[in-house]
Amino acid sequence: MTYIHRILWLVGAIIIATACVKEPKMTVEEVEKRSLAAWIEKYHPELKDNLQEEGGYYVEVLDYGVQDSAAVTGKDVWVWYDFTNRDFQGNVCETRSWHTAYQLGTYTDHTHYNPVFRFSGKESHTLMEGTYLATFNTLKVRNEASGAMEDVEVRYGTRLRLYMPSTITKNTAGATSDGGYEGQYELDDSKPLIVEMTIYGHVENPVAYEGERVDLFAENNGGVCTDHKVAKEETQEKAQRRHITRTEGESDEEEEVDTRPLEFFDGRWHQPIDTLEHLYVNYAYSPEDVAFNFQNTPDALYPNEGRYNAGTIYSTTSGVSQLDDVDSRINKALVERFGRGITHDEVLDADSLKVEATAKVWYIGRFLDGYIFDTNIDEVKEIIYGKVESAGTALDFDTRKPLENSYILAWNYSLPTLRYGQWATILTVSTYAYGLQGQVGSHTSTTTSNNDAAYYDTMNYYNYMNYMNSYYGYGYGSMYNNGYYGYNPYYYGYDYSANTNSSTTTVITTSTEIQSYTPLIFQVFVEKNKKK
Repeated sequence: MTYIHRILWLVGAIIIATACVKEPKMTVEEVEKRSLAAWIEKYHPELKDNLQEEGGYYVEVLDYGVQDSAAVTGKDVWVWYDFTNRDFQGNVCETRSWHTAYQLGTYTDHTHYNPVFRFSGKESHTLMEGTYLATFNTLKVRNEASGAMEDVEVRYGTRLRLYMPSTITKNTAGATSDGGYEGQYELDDSKPLIVEMTIYGHVENPVAYEGERVDLFAENNGGVCTDHKVAKEETQEKAQRRHITRTEGESDEEEEVDTRPLEFFDGRWHQPIDTLEHLYVNYAYSPEDVAFNFQNTPDALYPNEGRYNAGTIYSTTSGVSQLDDVDSRINKALVERFGRGITHDEVLDADSLKVEATAKVWYIGRFLDGYIFDTNIDEVKEIIYGKVESAGTALDFDTRKPLENSYILAWNYSLPTLRYGQWATILTVSTYAYGLQGQVGSHTSTTTSNNDAAYYDTMNYYNYMNYMNSYYGYGYGSMYNNGYYGYNPYYYGYDYSANTNSSTTTVITTSTEIQSYTPLIFQVFVEKNKKK
């Protein structure tokens, strides 16, 4: 074999051997990890050491927060935080800021632009996918001033920017939000995400926090009546007598005479049922002469807890909140349409709701910061939204079987204690309203739900019951589960036993988000009954 032939044979052998070598395989996760690292190296090289091993995301600390405040890190707590989500091209796909939403053209008057309230814990969480890693774990970041690596714990005032791979934002892909929080763009599947978030505070027991906040609101708006508190051994007997459904075979003569309207018509907040803590009714309310105090208090836990001042309707203009003007216009419209309601001297002359089969109810539903989340009164819709999307009609309330009404428990327990032609306000914790589930805000035409895709799982149910029992006591919680009321308010509006794969599509209208553990106040008017 000549020298040339030997060279050609060697080259051919190398080519054949090379062709037989398999190309190295790389997982999608590894490709994205390297791509994210390359992006950071190019655009933010100062953050390359801030890679968090769990989750493979990078952290930029914009503000360390108030250092003497309690840290969120490592605790099972409920957290308030603002956030804005962007893709790596800077396109916003979700935001809690009304200013940003307004600039994007996604702002709506139905949206309550406030910090979101979510659970951060070791065993479970309801925070947006991936962000819980930053709230629960201690962060490892390089101090730009000293150049040393340091541990950072998230606390009040902490502002972070997270650069996250799709492996920890997978459940955020697609239509990430609705009801005014969504941006102009959806986050495509398998795309990384930039999240800028600010921590406003946290609580360990949201049930206790709710009760304290409701009591504080009541004290700032007339005070709470404690004159009718009874001994524990008398509570069950009195509640049974005042139970809002009549026992079988009971006659009109056997029914206890309700003398409470006169003694409760004093401007203070009263319990419609003695055994239900933090459910109050102000029987003397009238839109003609009562204005609510939504001001911040020294006990506020985070900046936006007091008077709502965001959006185009409620925002502060020239240092003055528009909420006072909104309330003034609403109260005038209510009096013009329905009147001031019955007075103290007219109470006993007005029929109790129990004398008729049904009552027609008009209402305004508000958060404790003054924001109106729902109403069936057209004049109020016109003032708040500038238009009436659908004409409001009175709600029919069945006075014979109130617990079978499809309304929240606060209504079913409170409305039967009212009289026809009466204005009243109902103040309640979420235990008698929408509880842990809350309601998702939306302004789309249809929605699809799947029972297997419940956002709040069984673990969160146990969390809820633990919070309630630890605050009220196990006897209080058991009353709802096993007592004569026979109802657990946590389940309201959601069937946790129906764990099937069925899906339903429903036509809906514009609605406001009601977050977990949100206390509510309702201004209600009961139409005068037409006597036969």
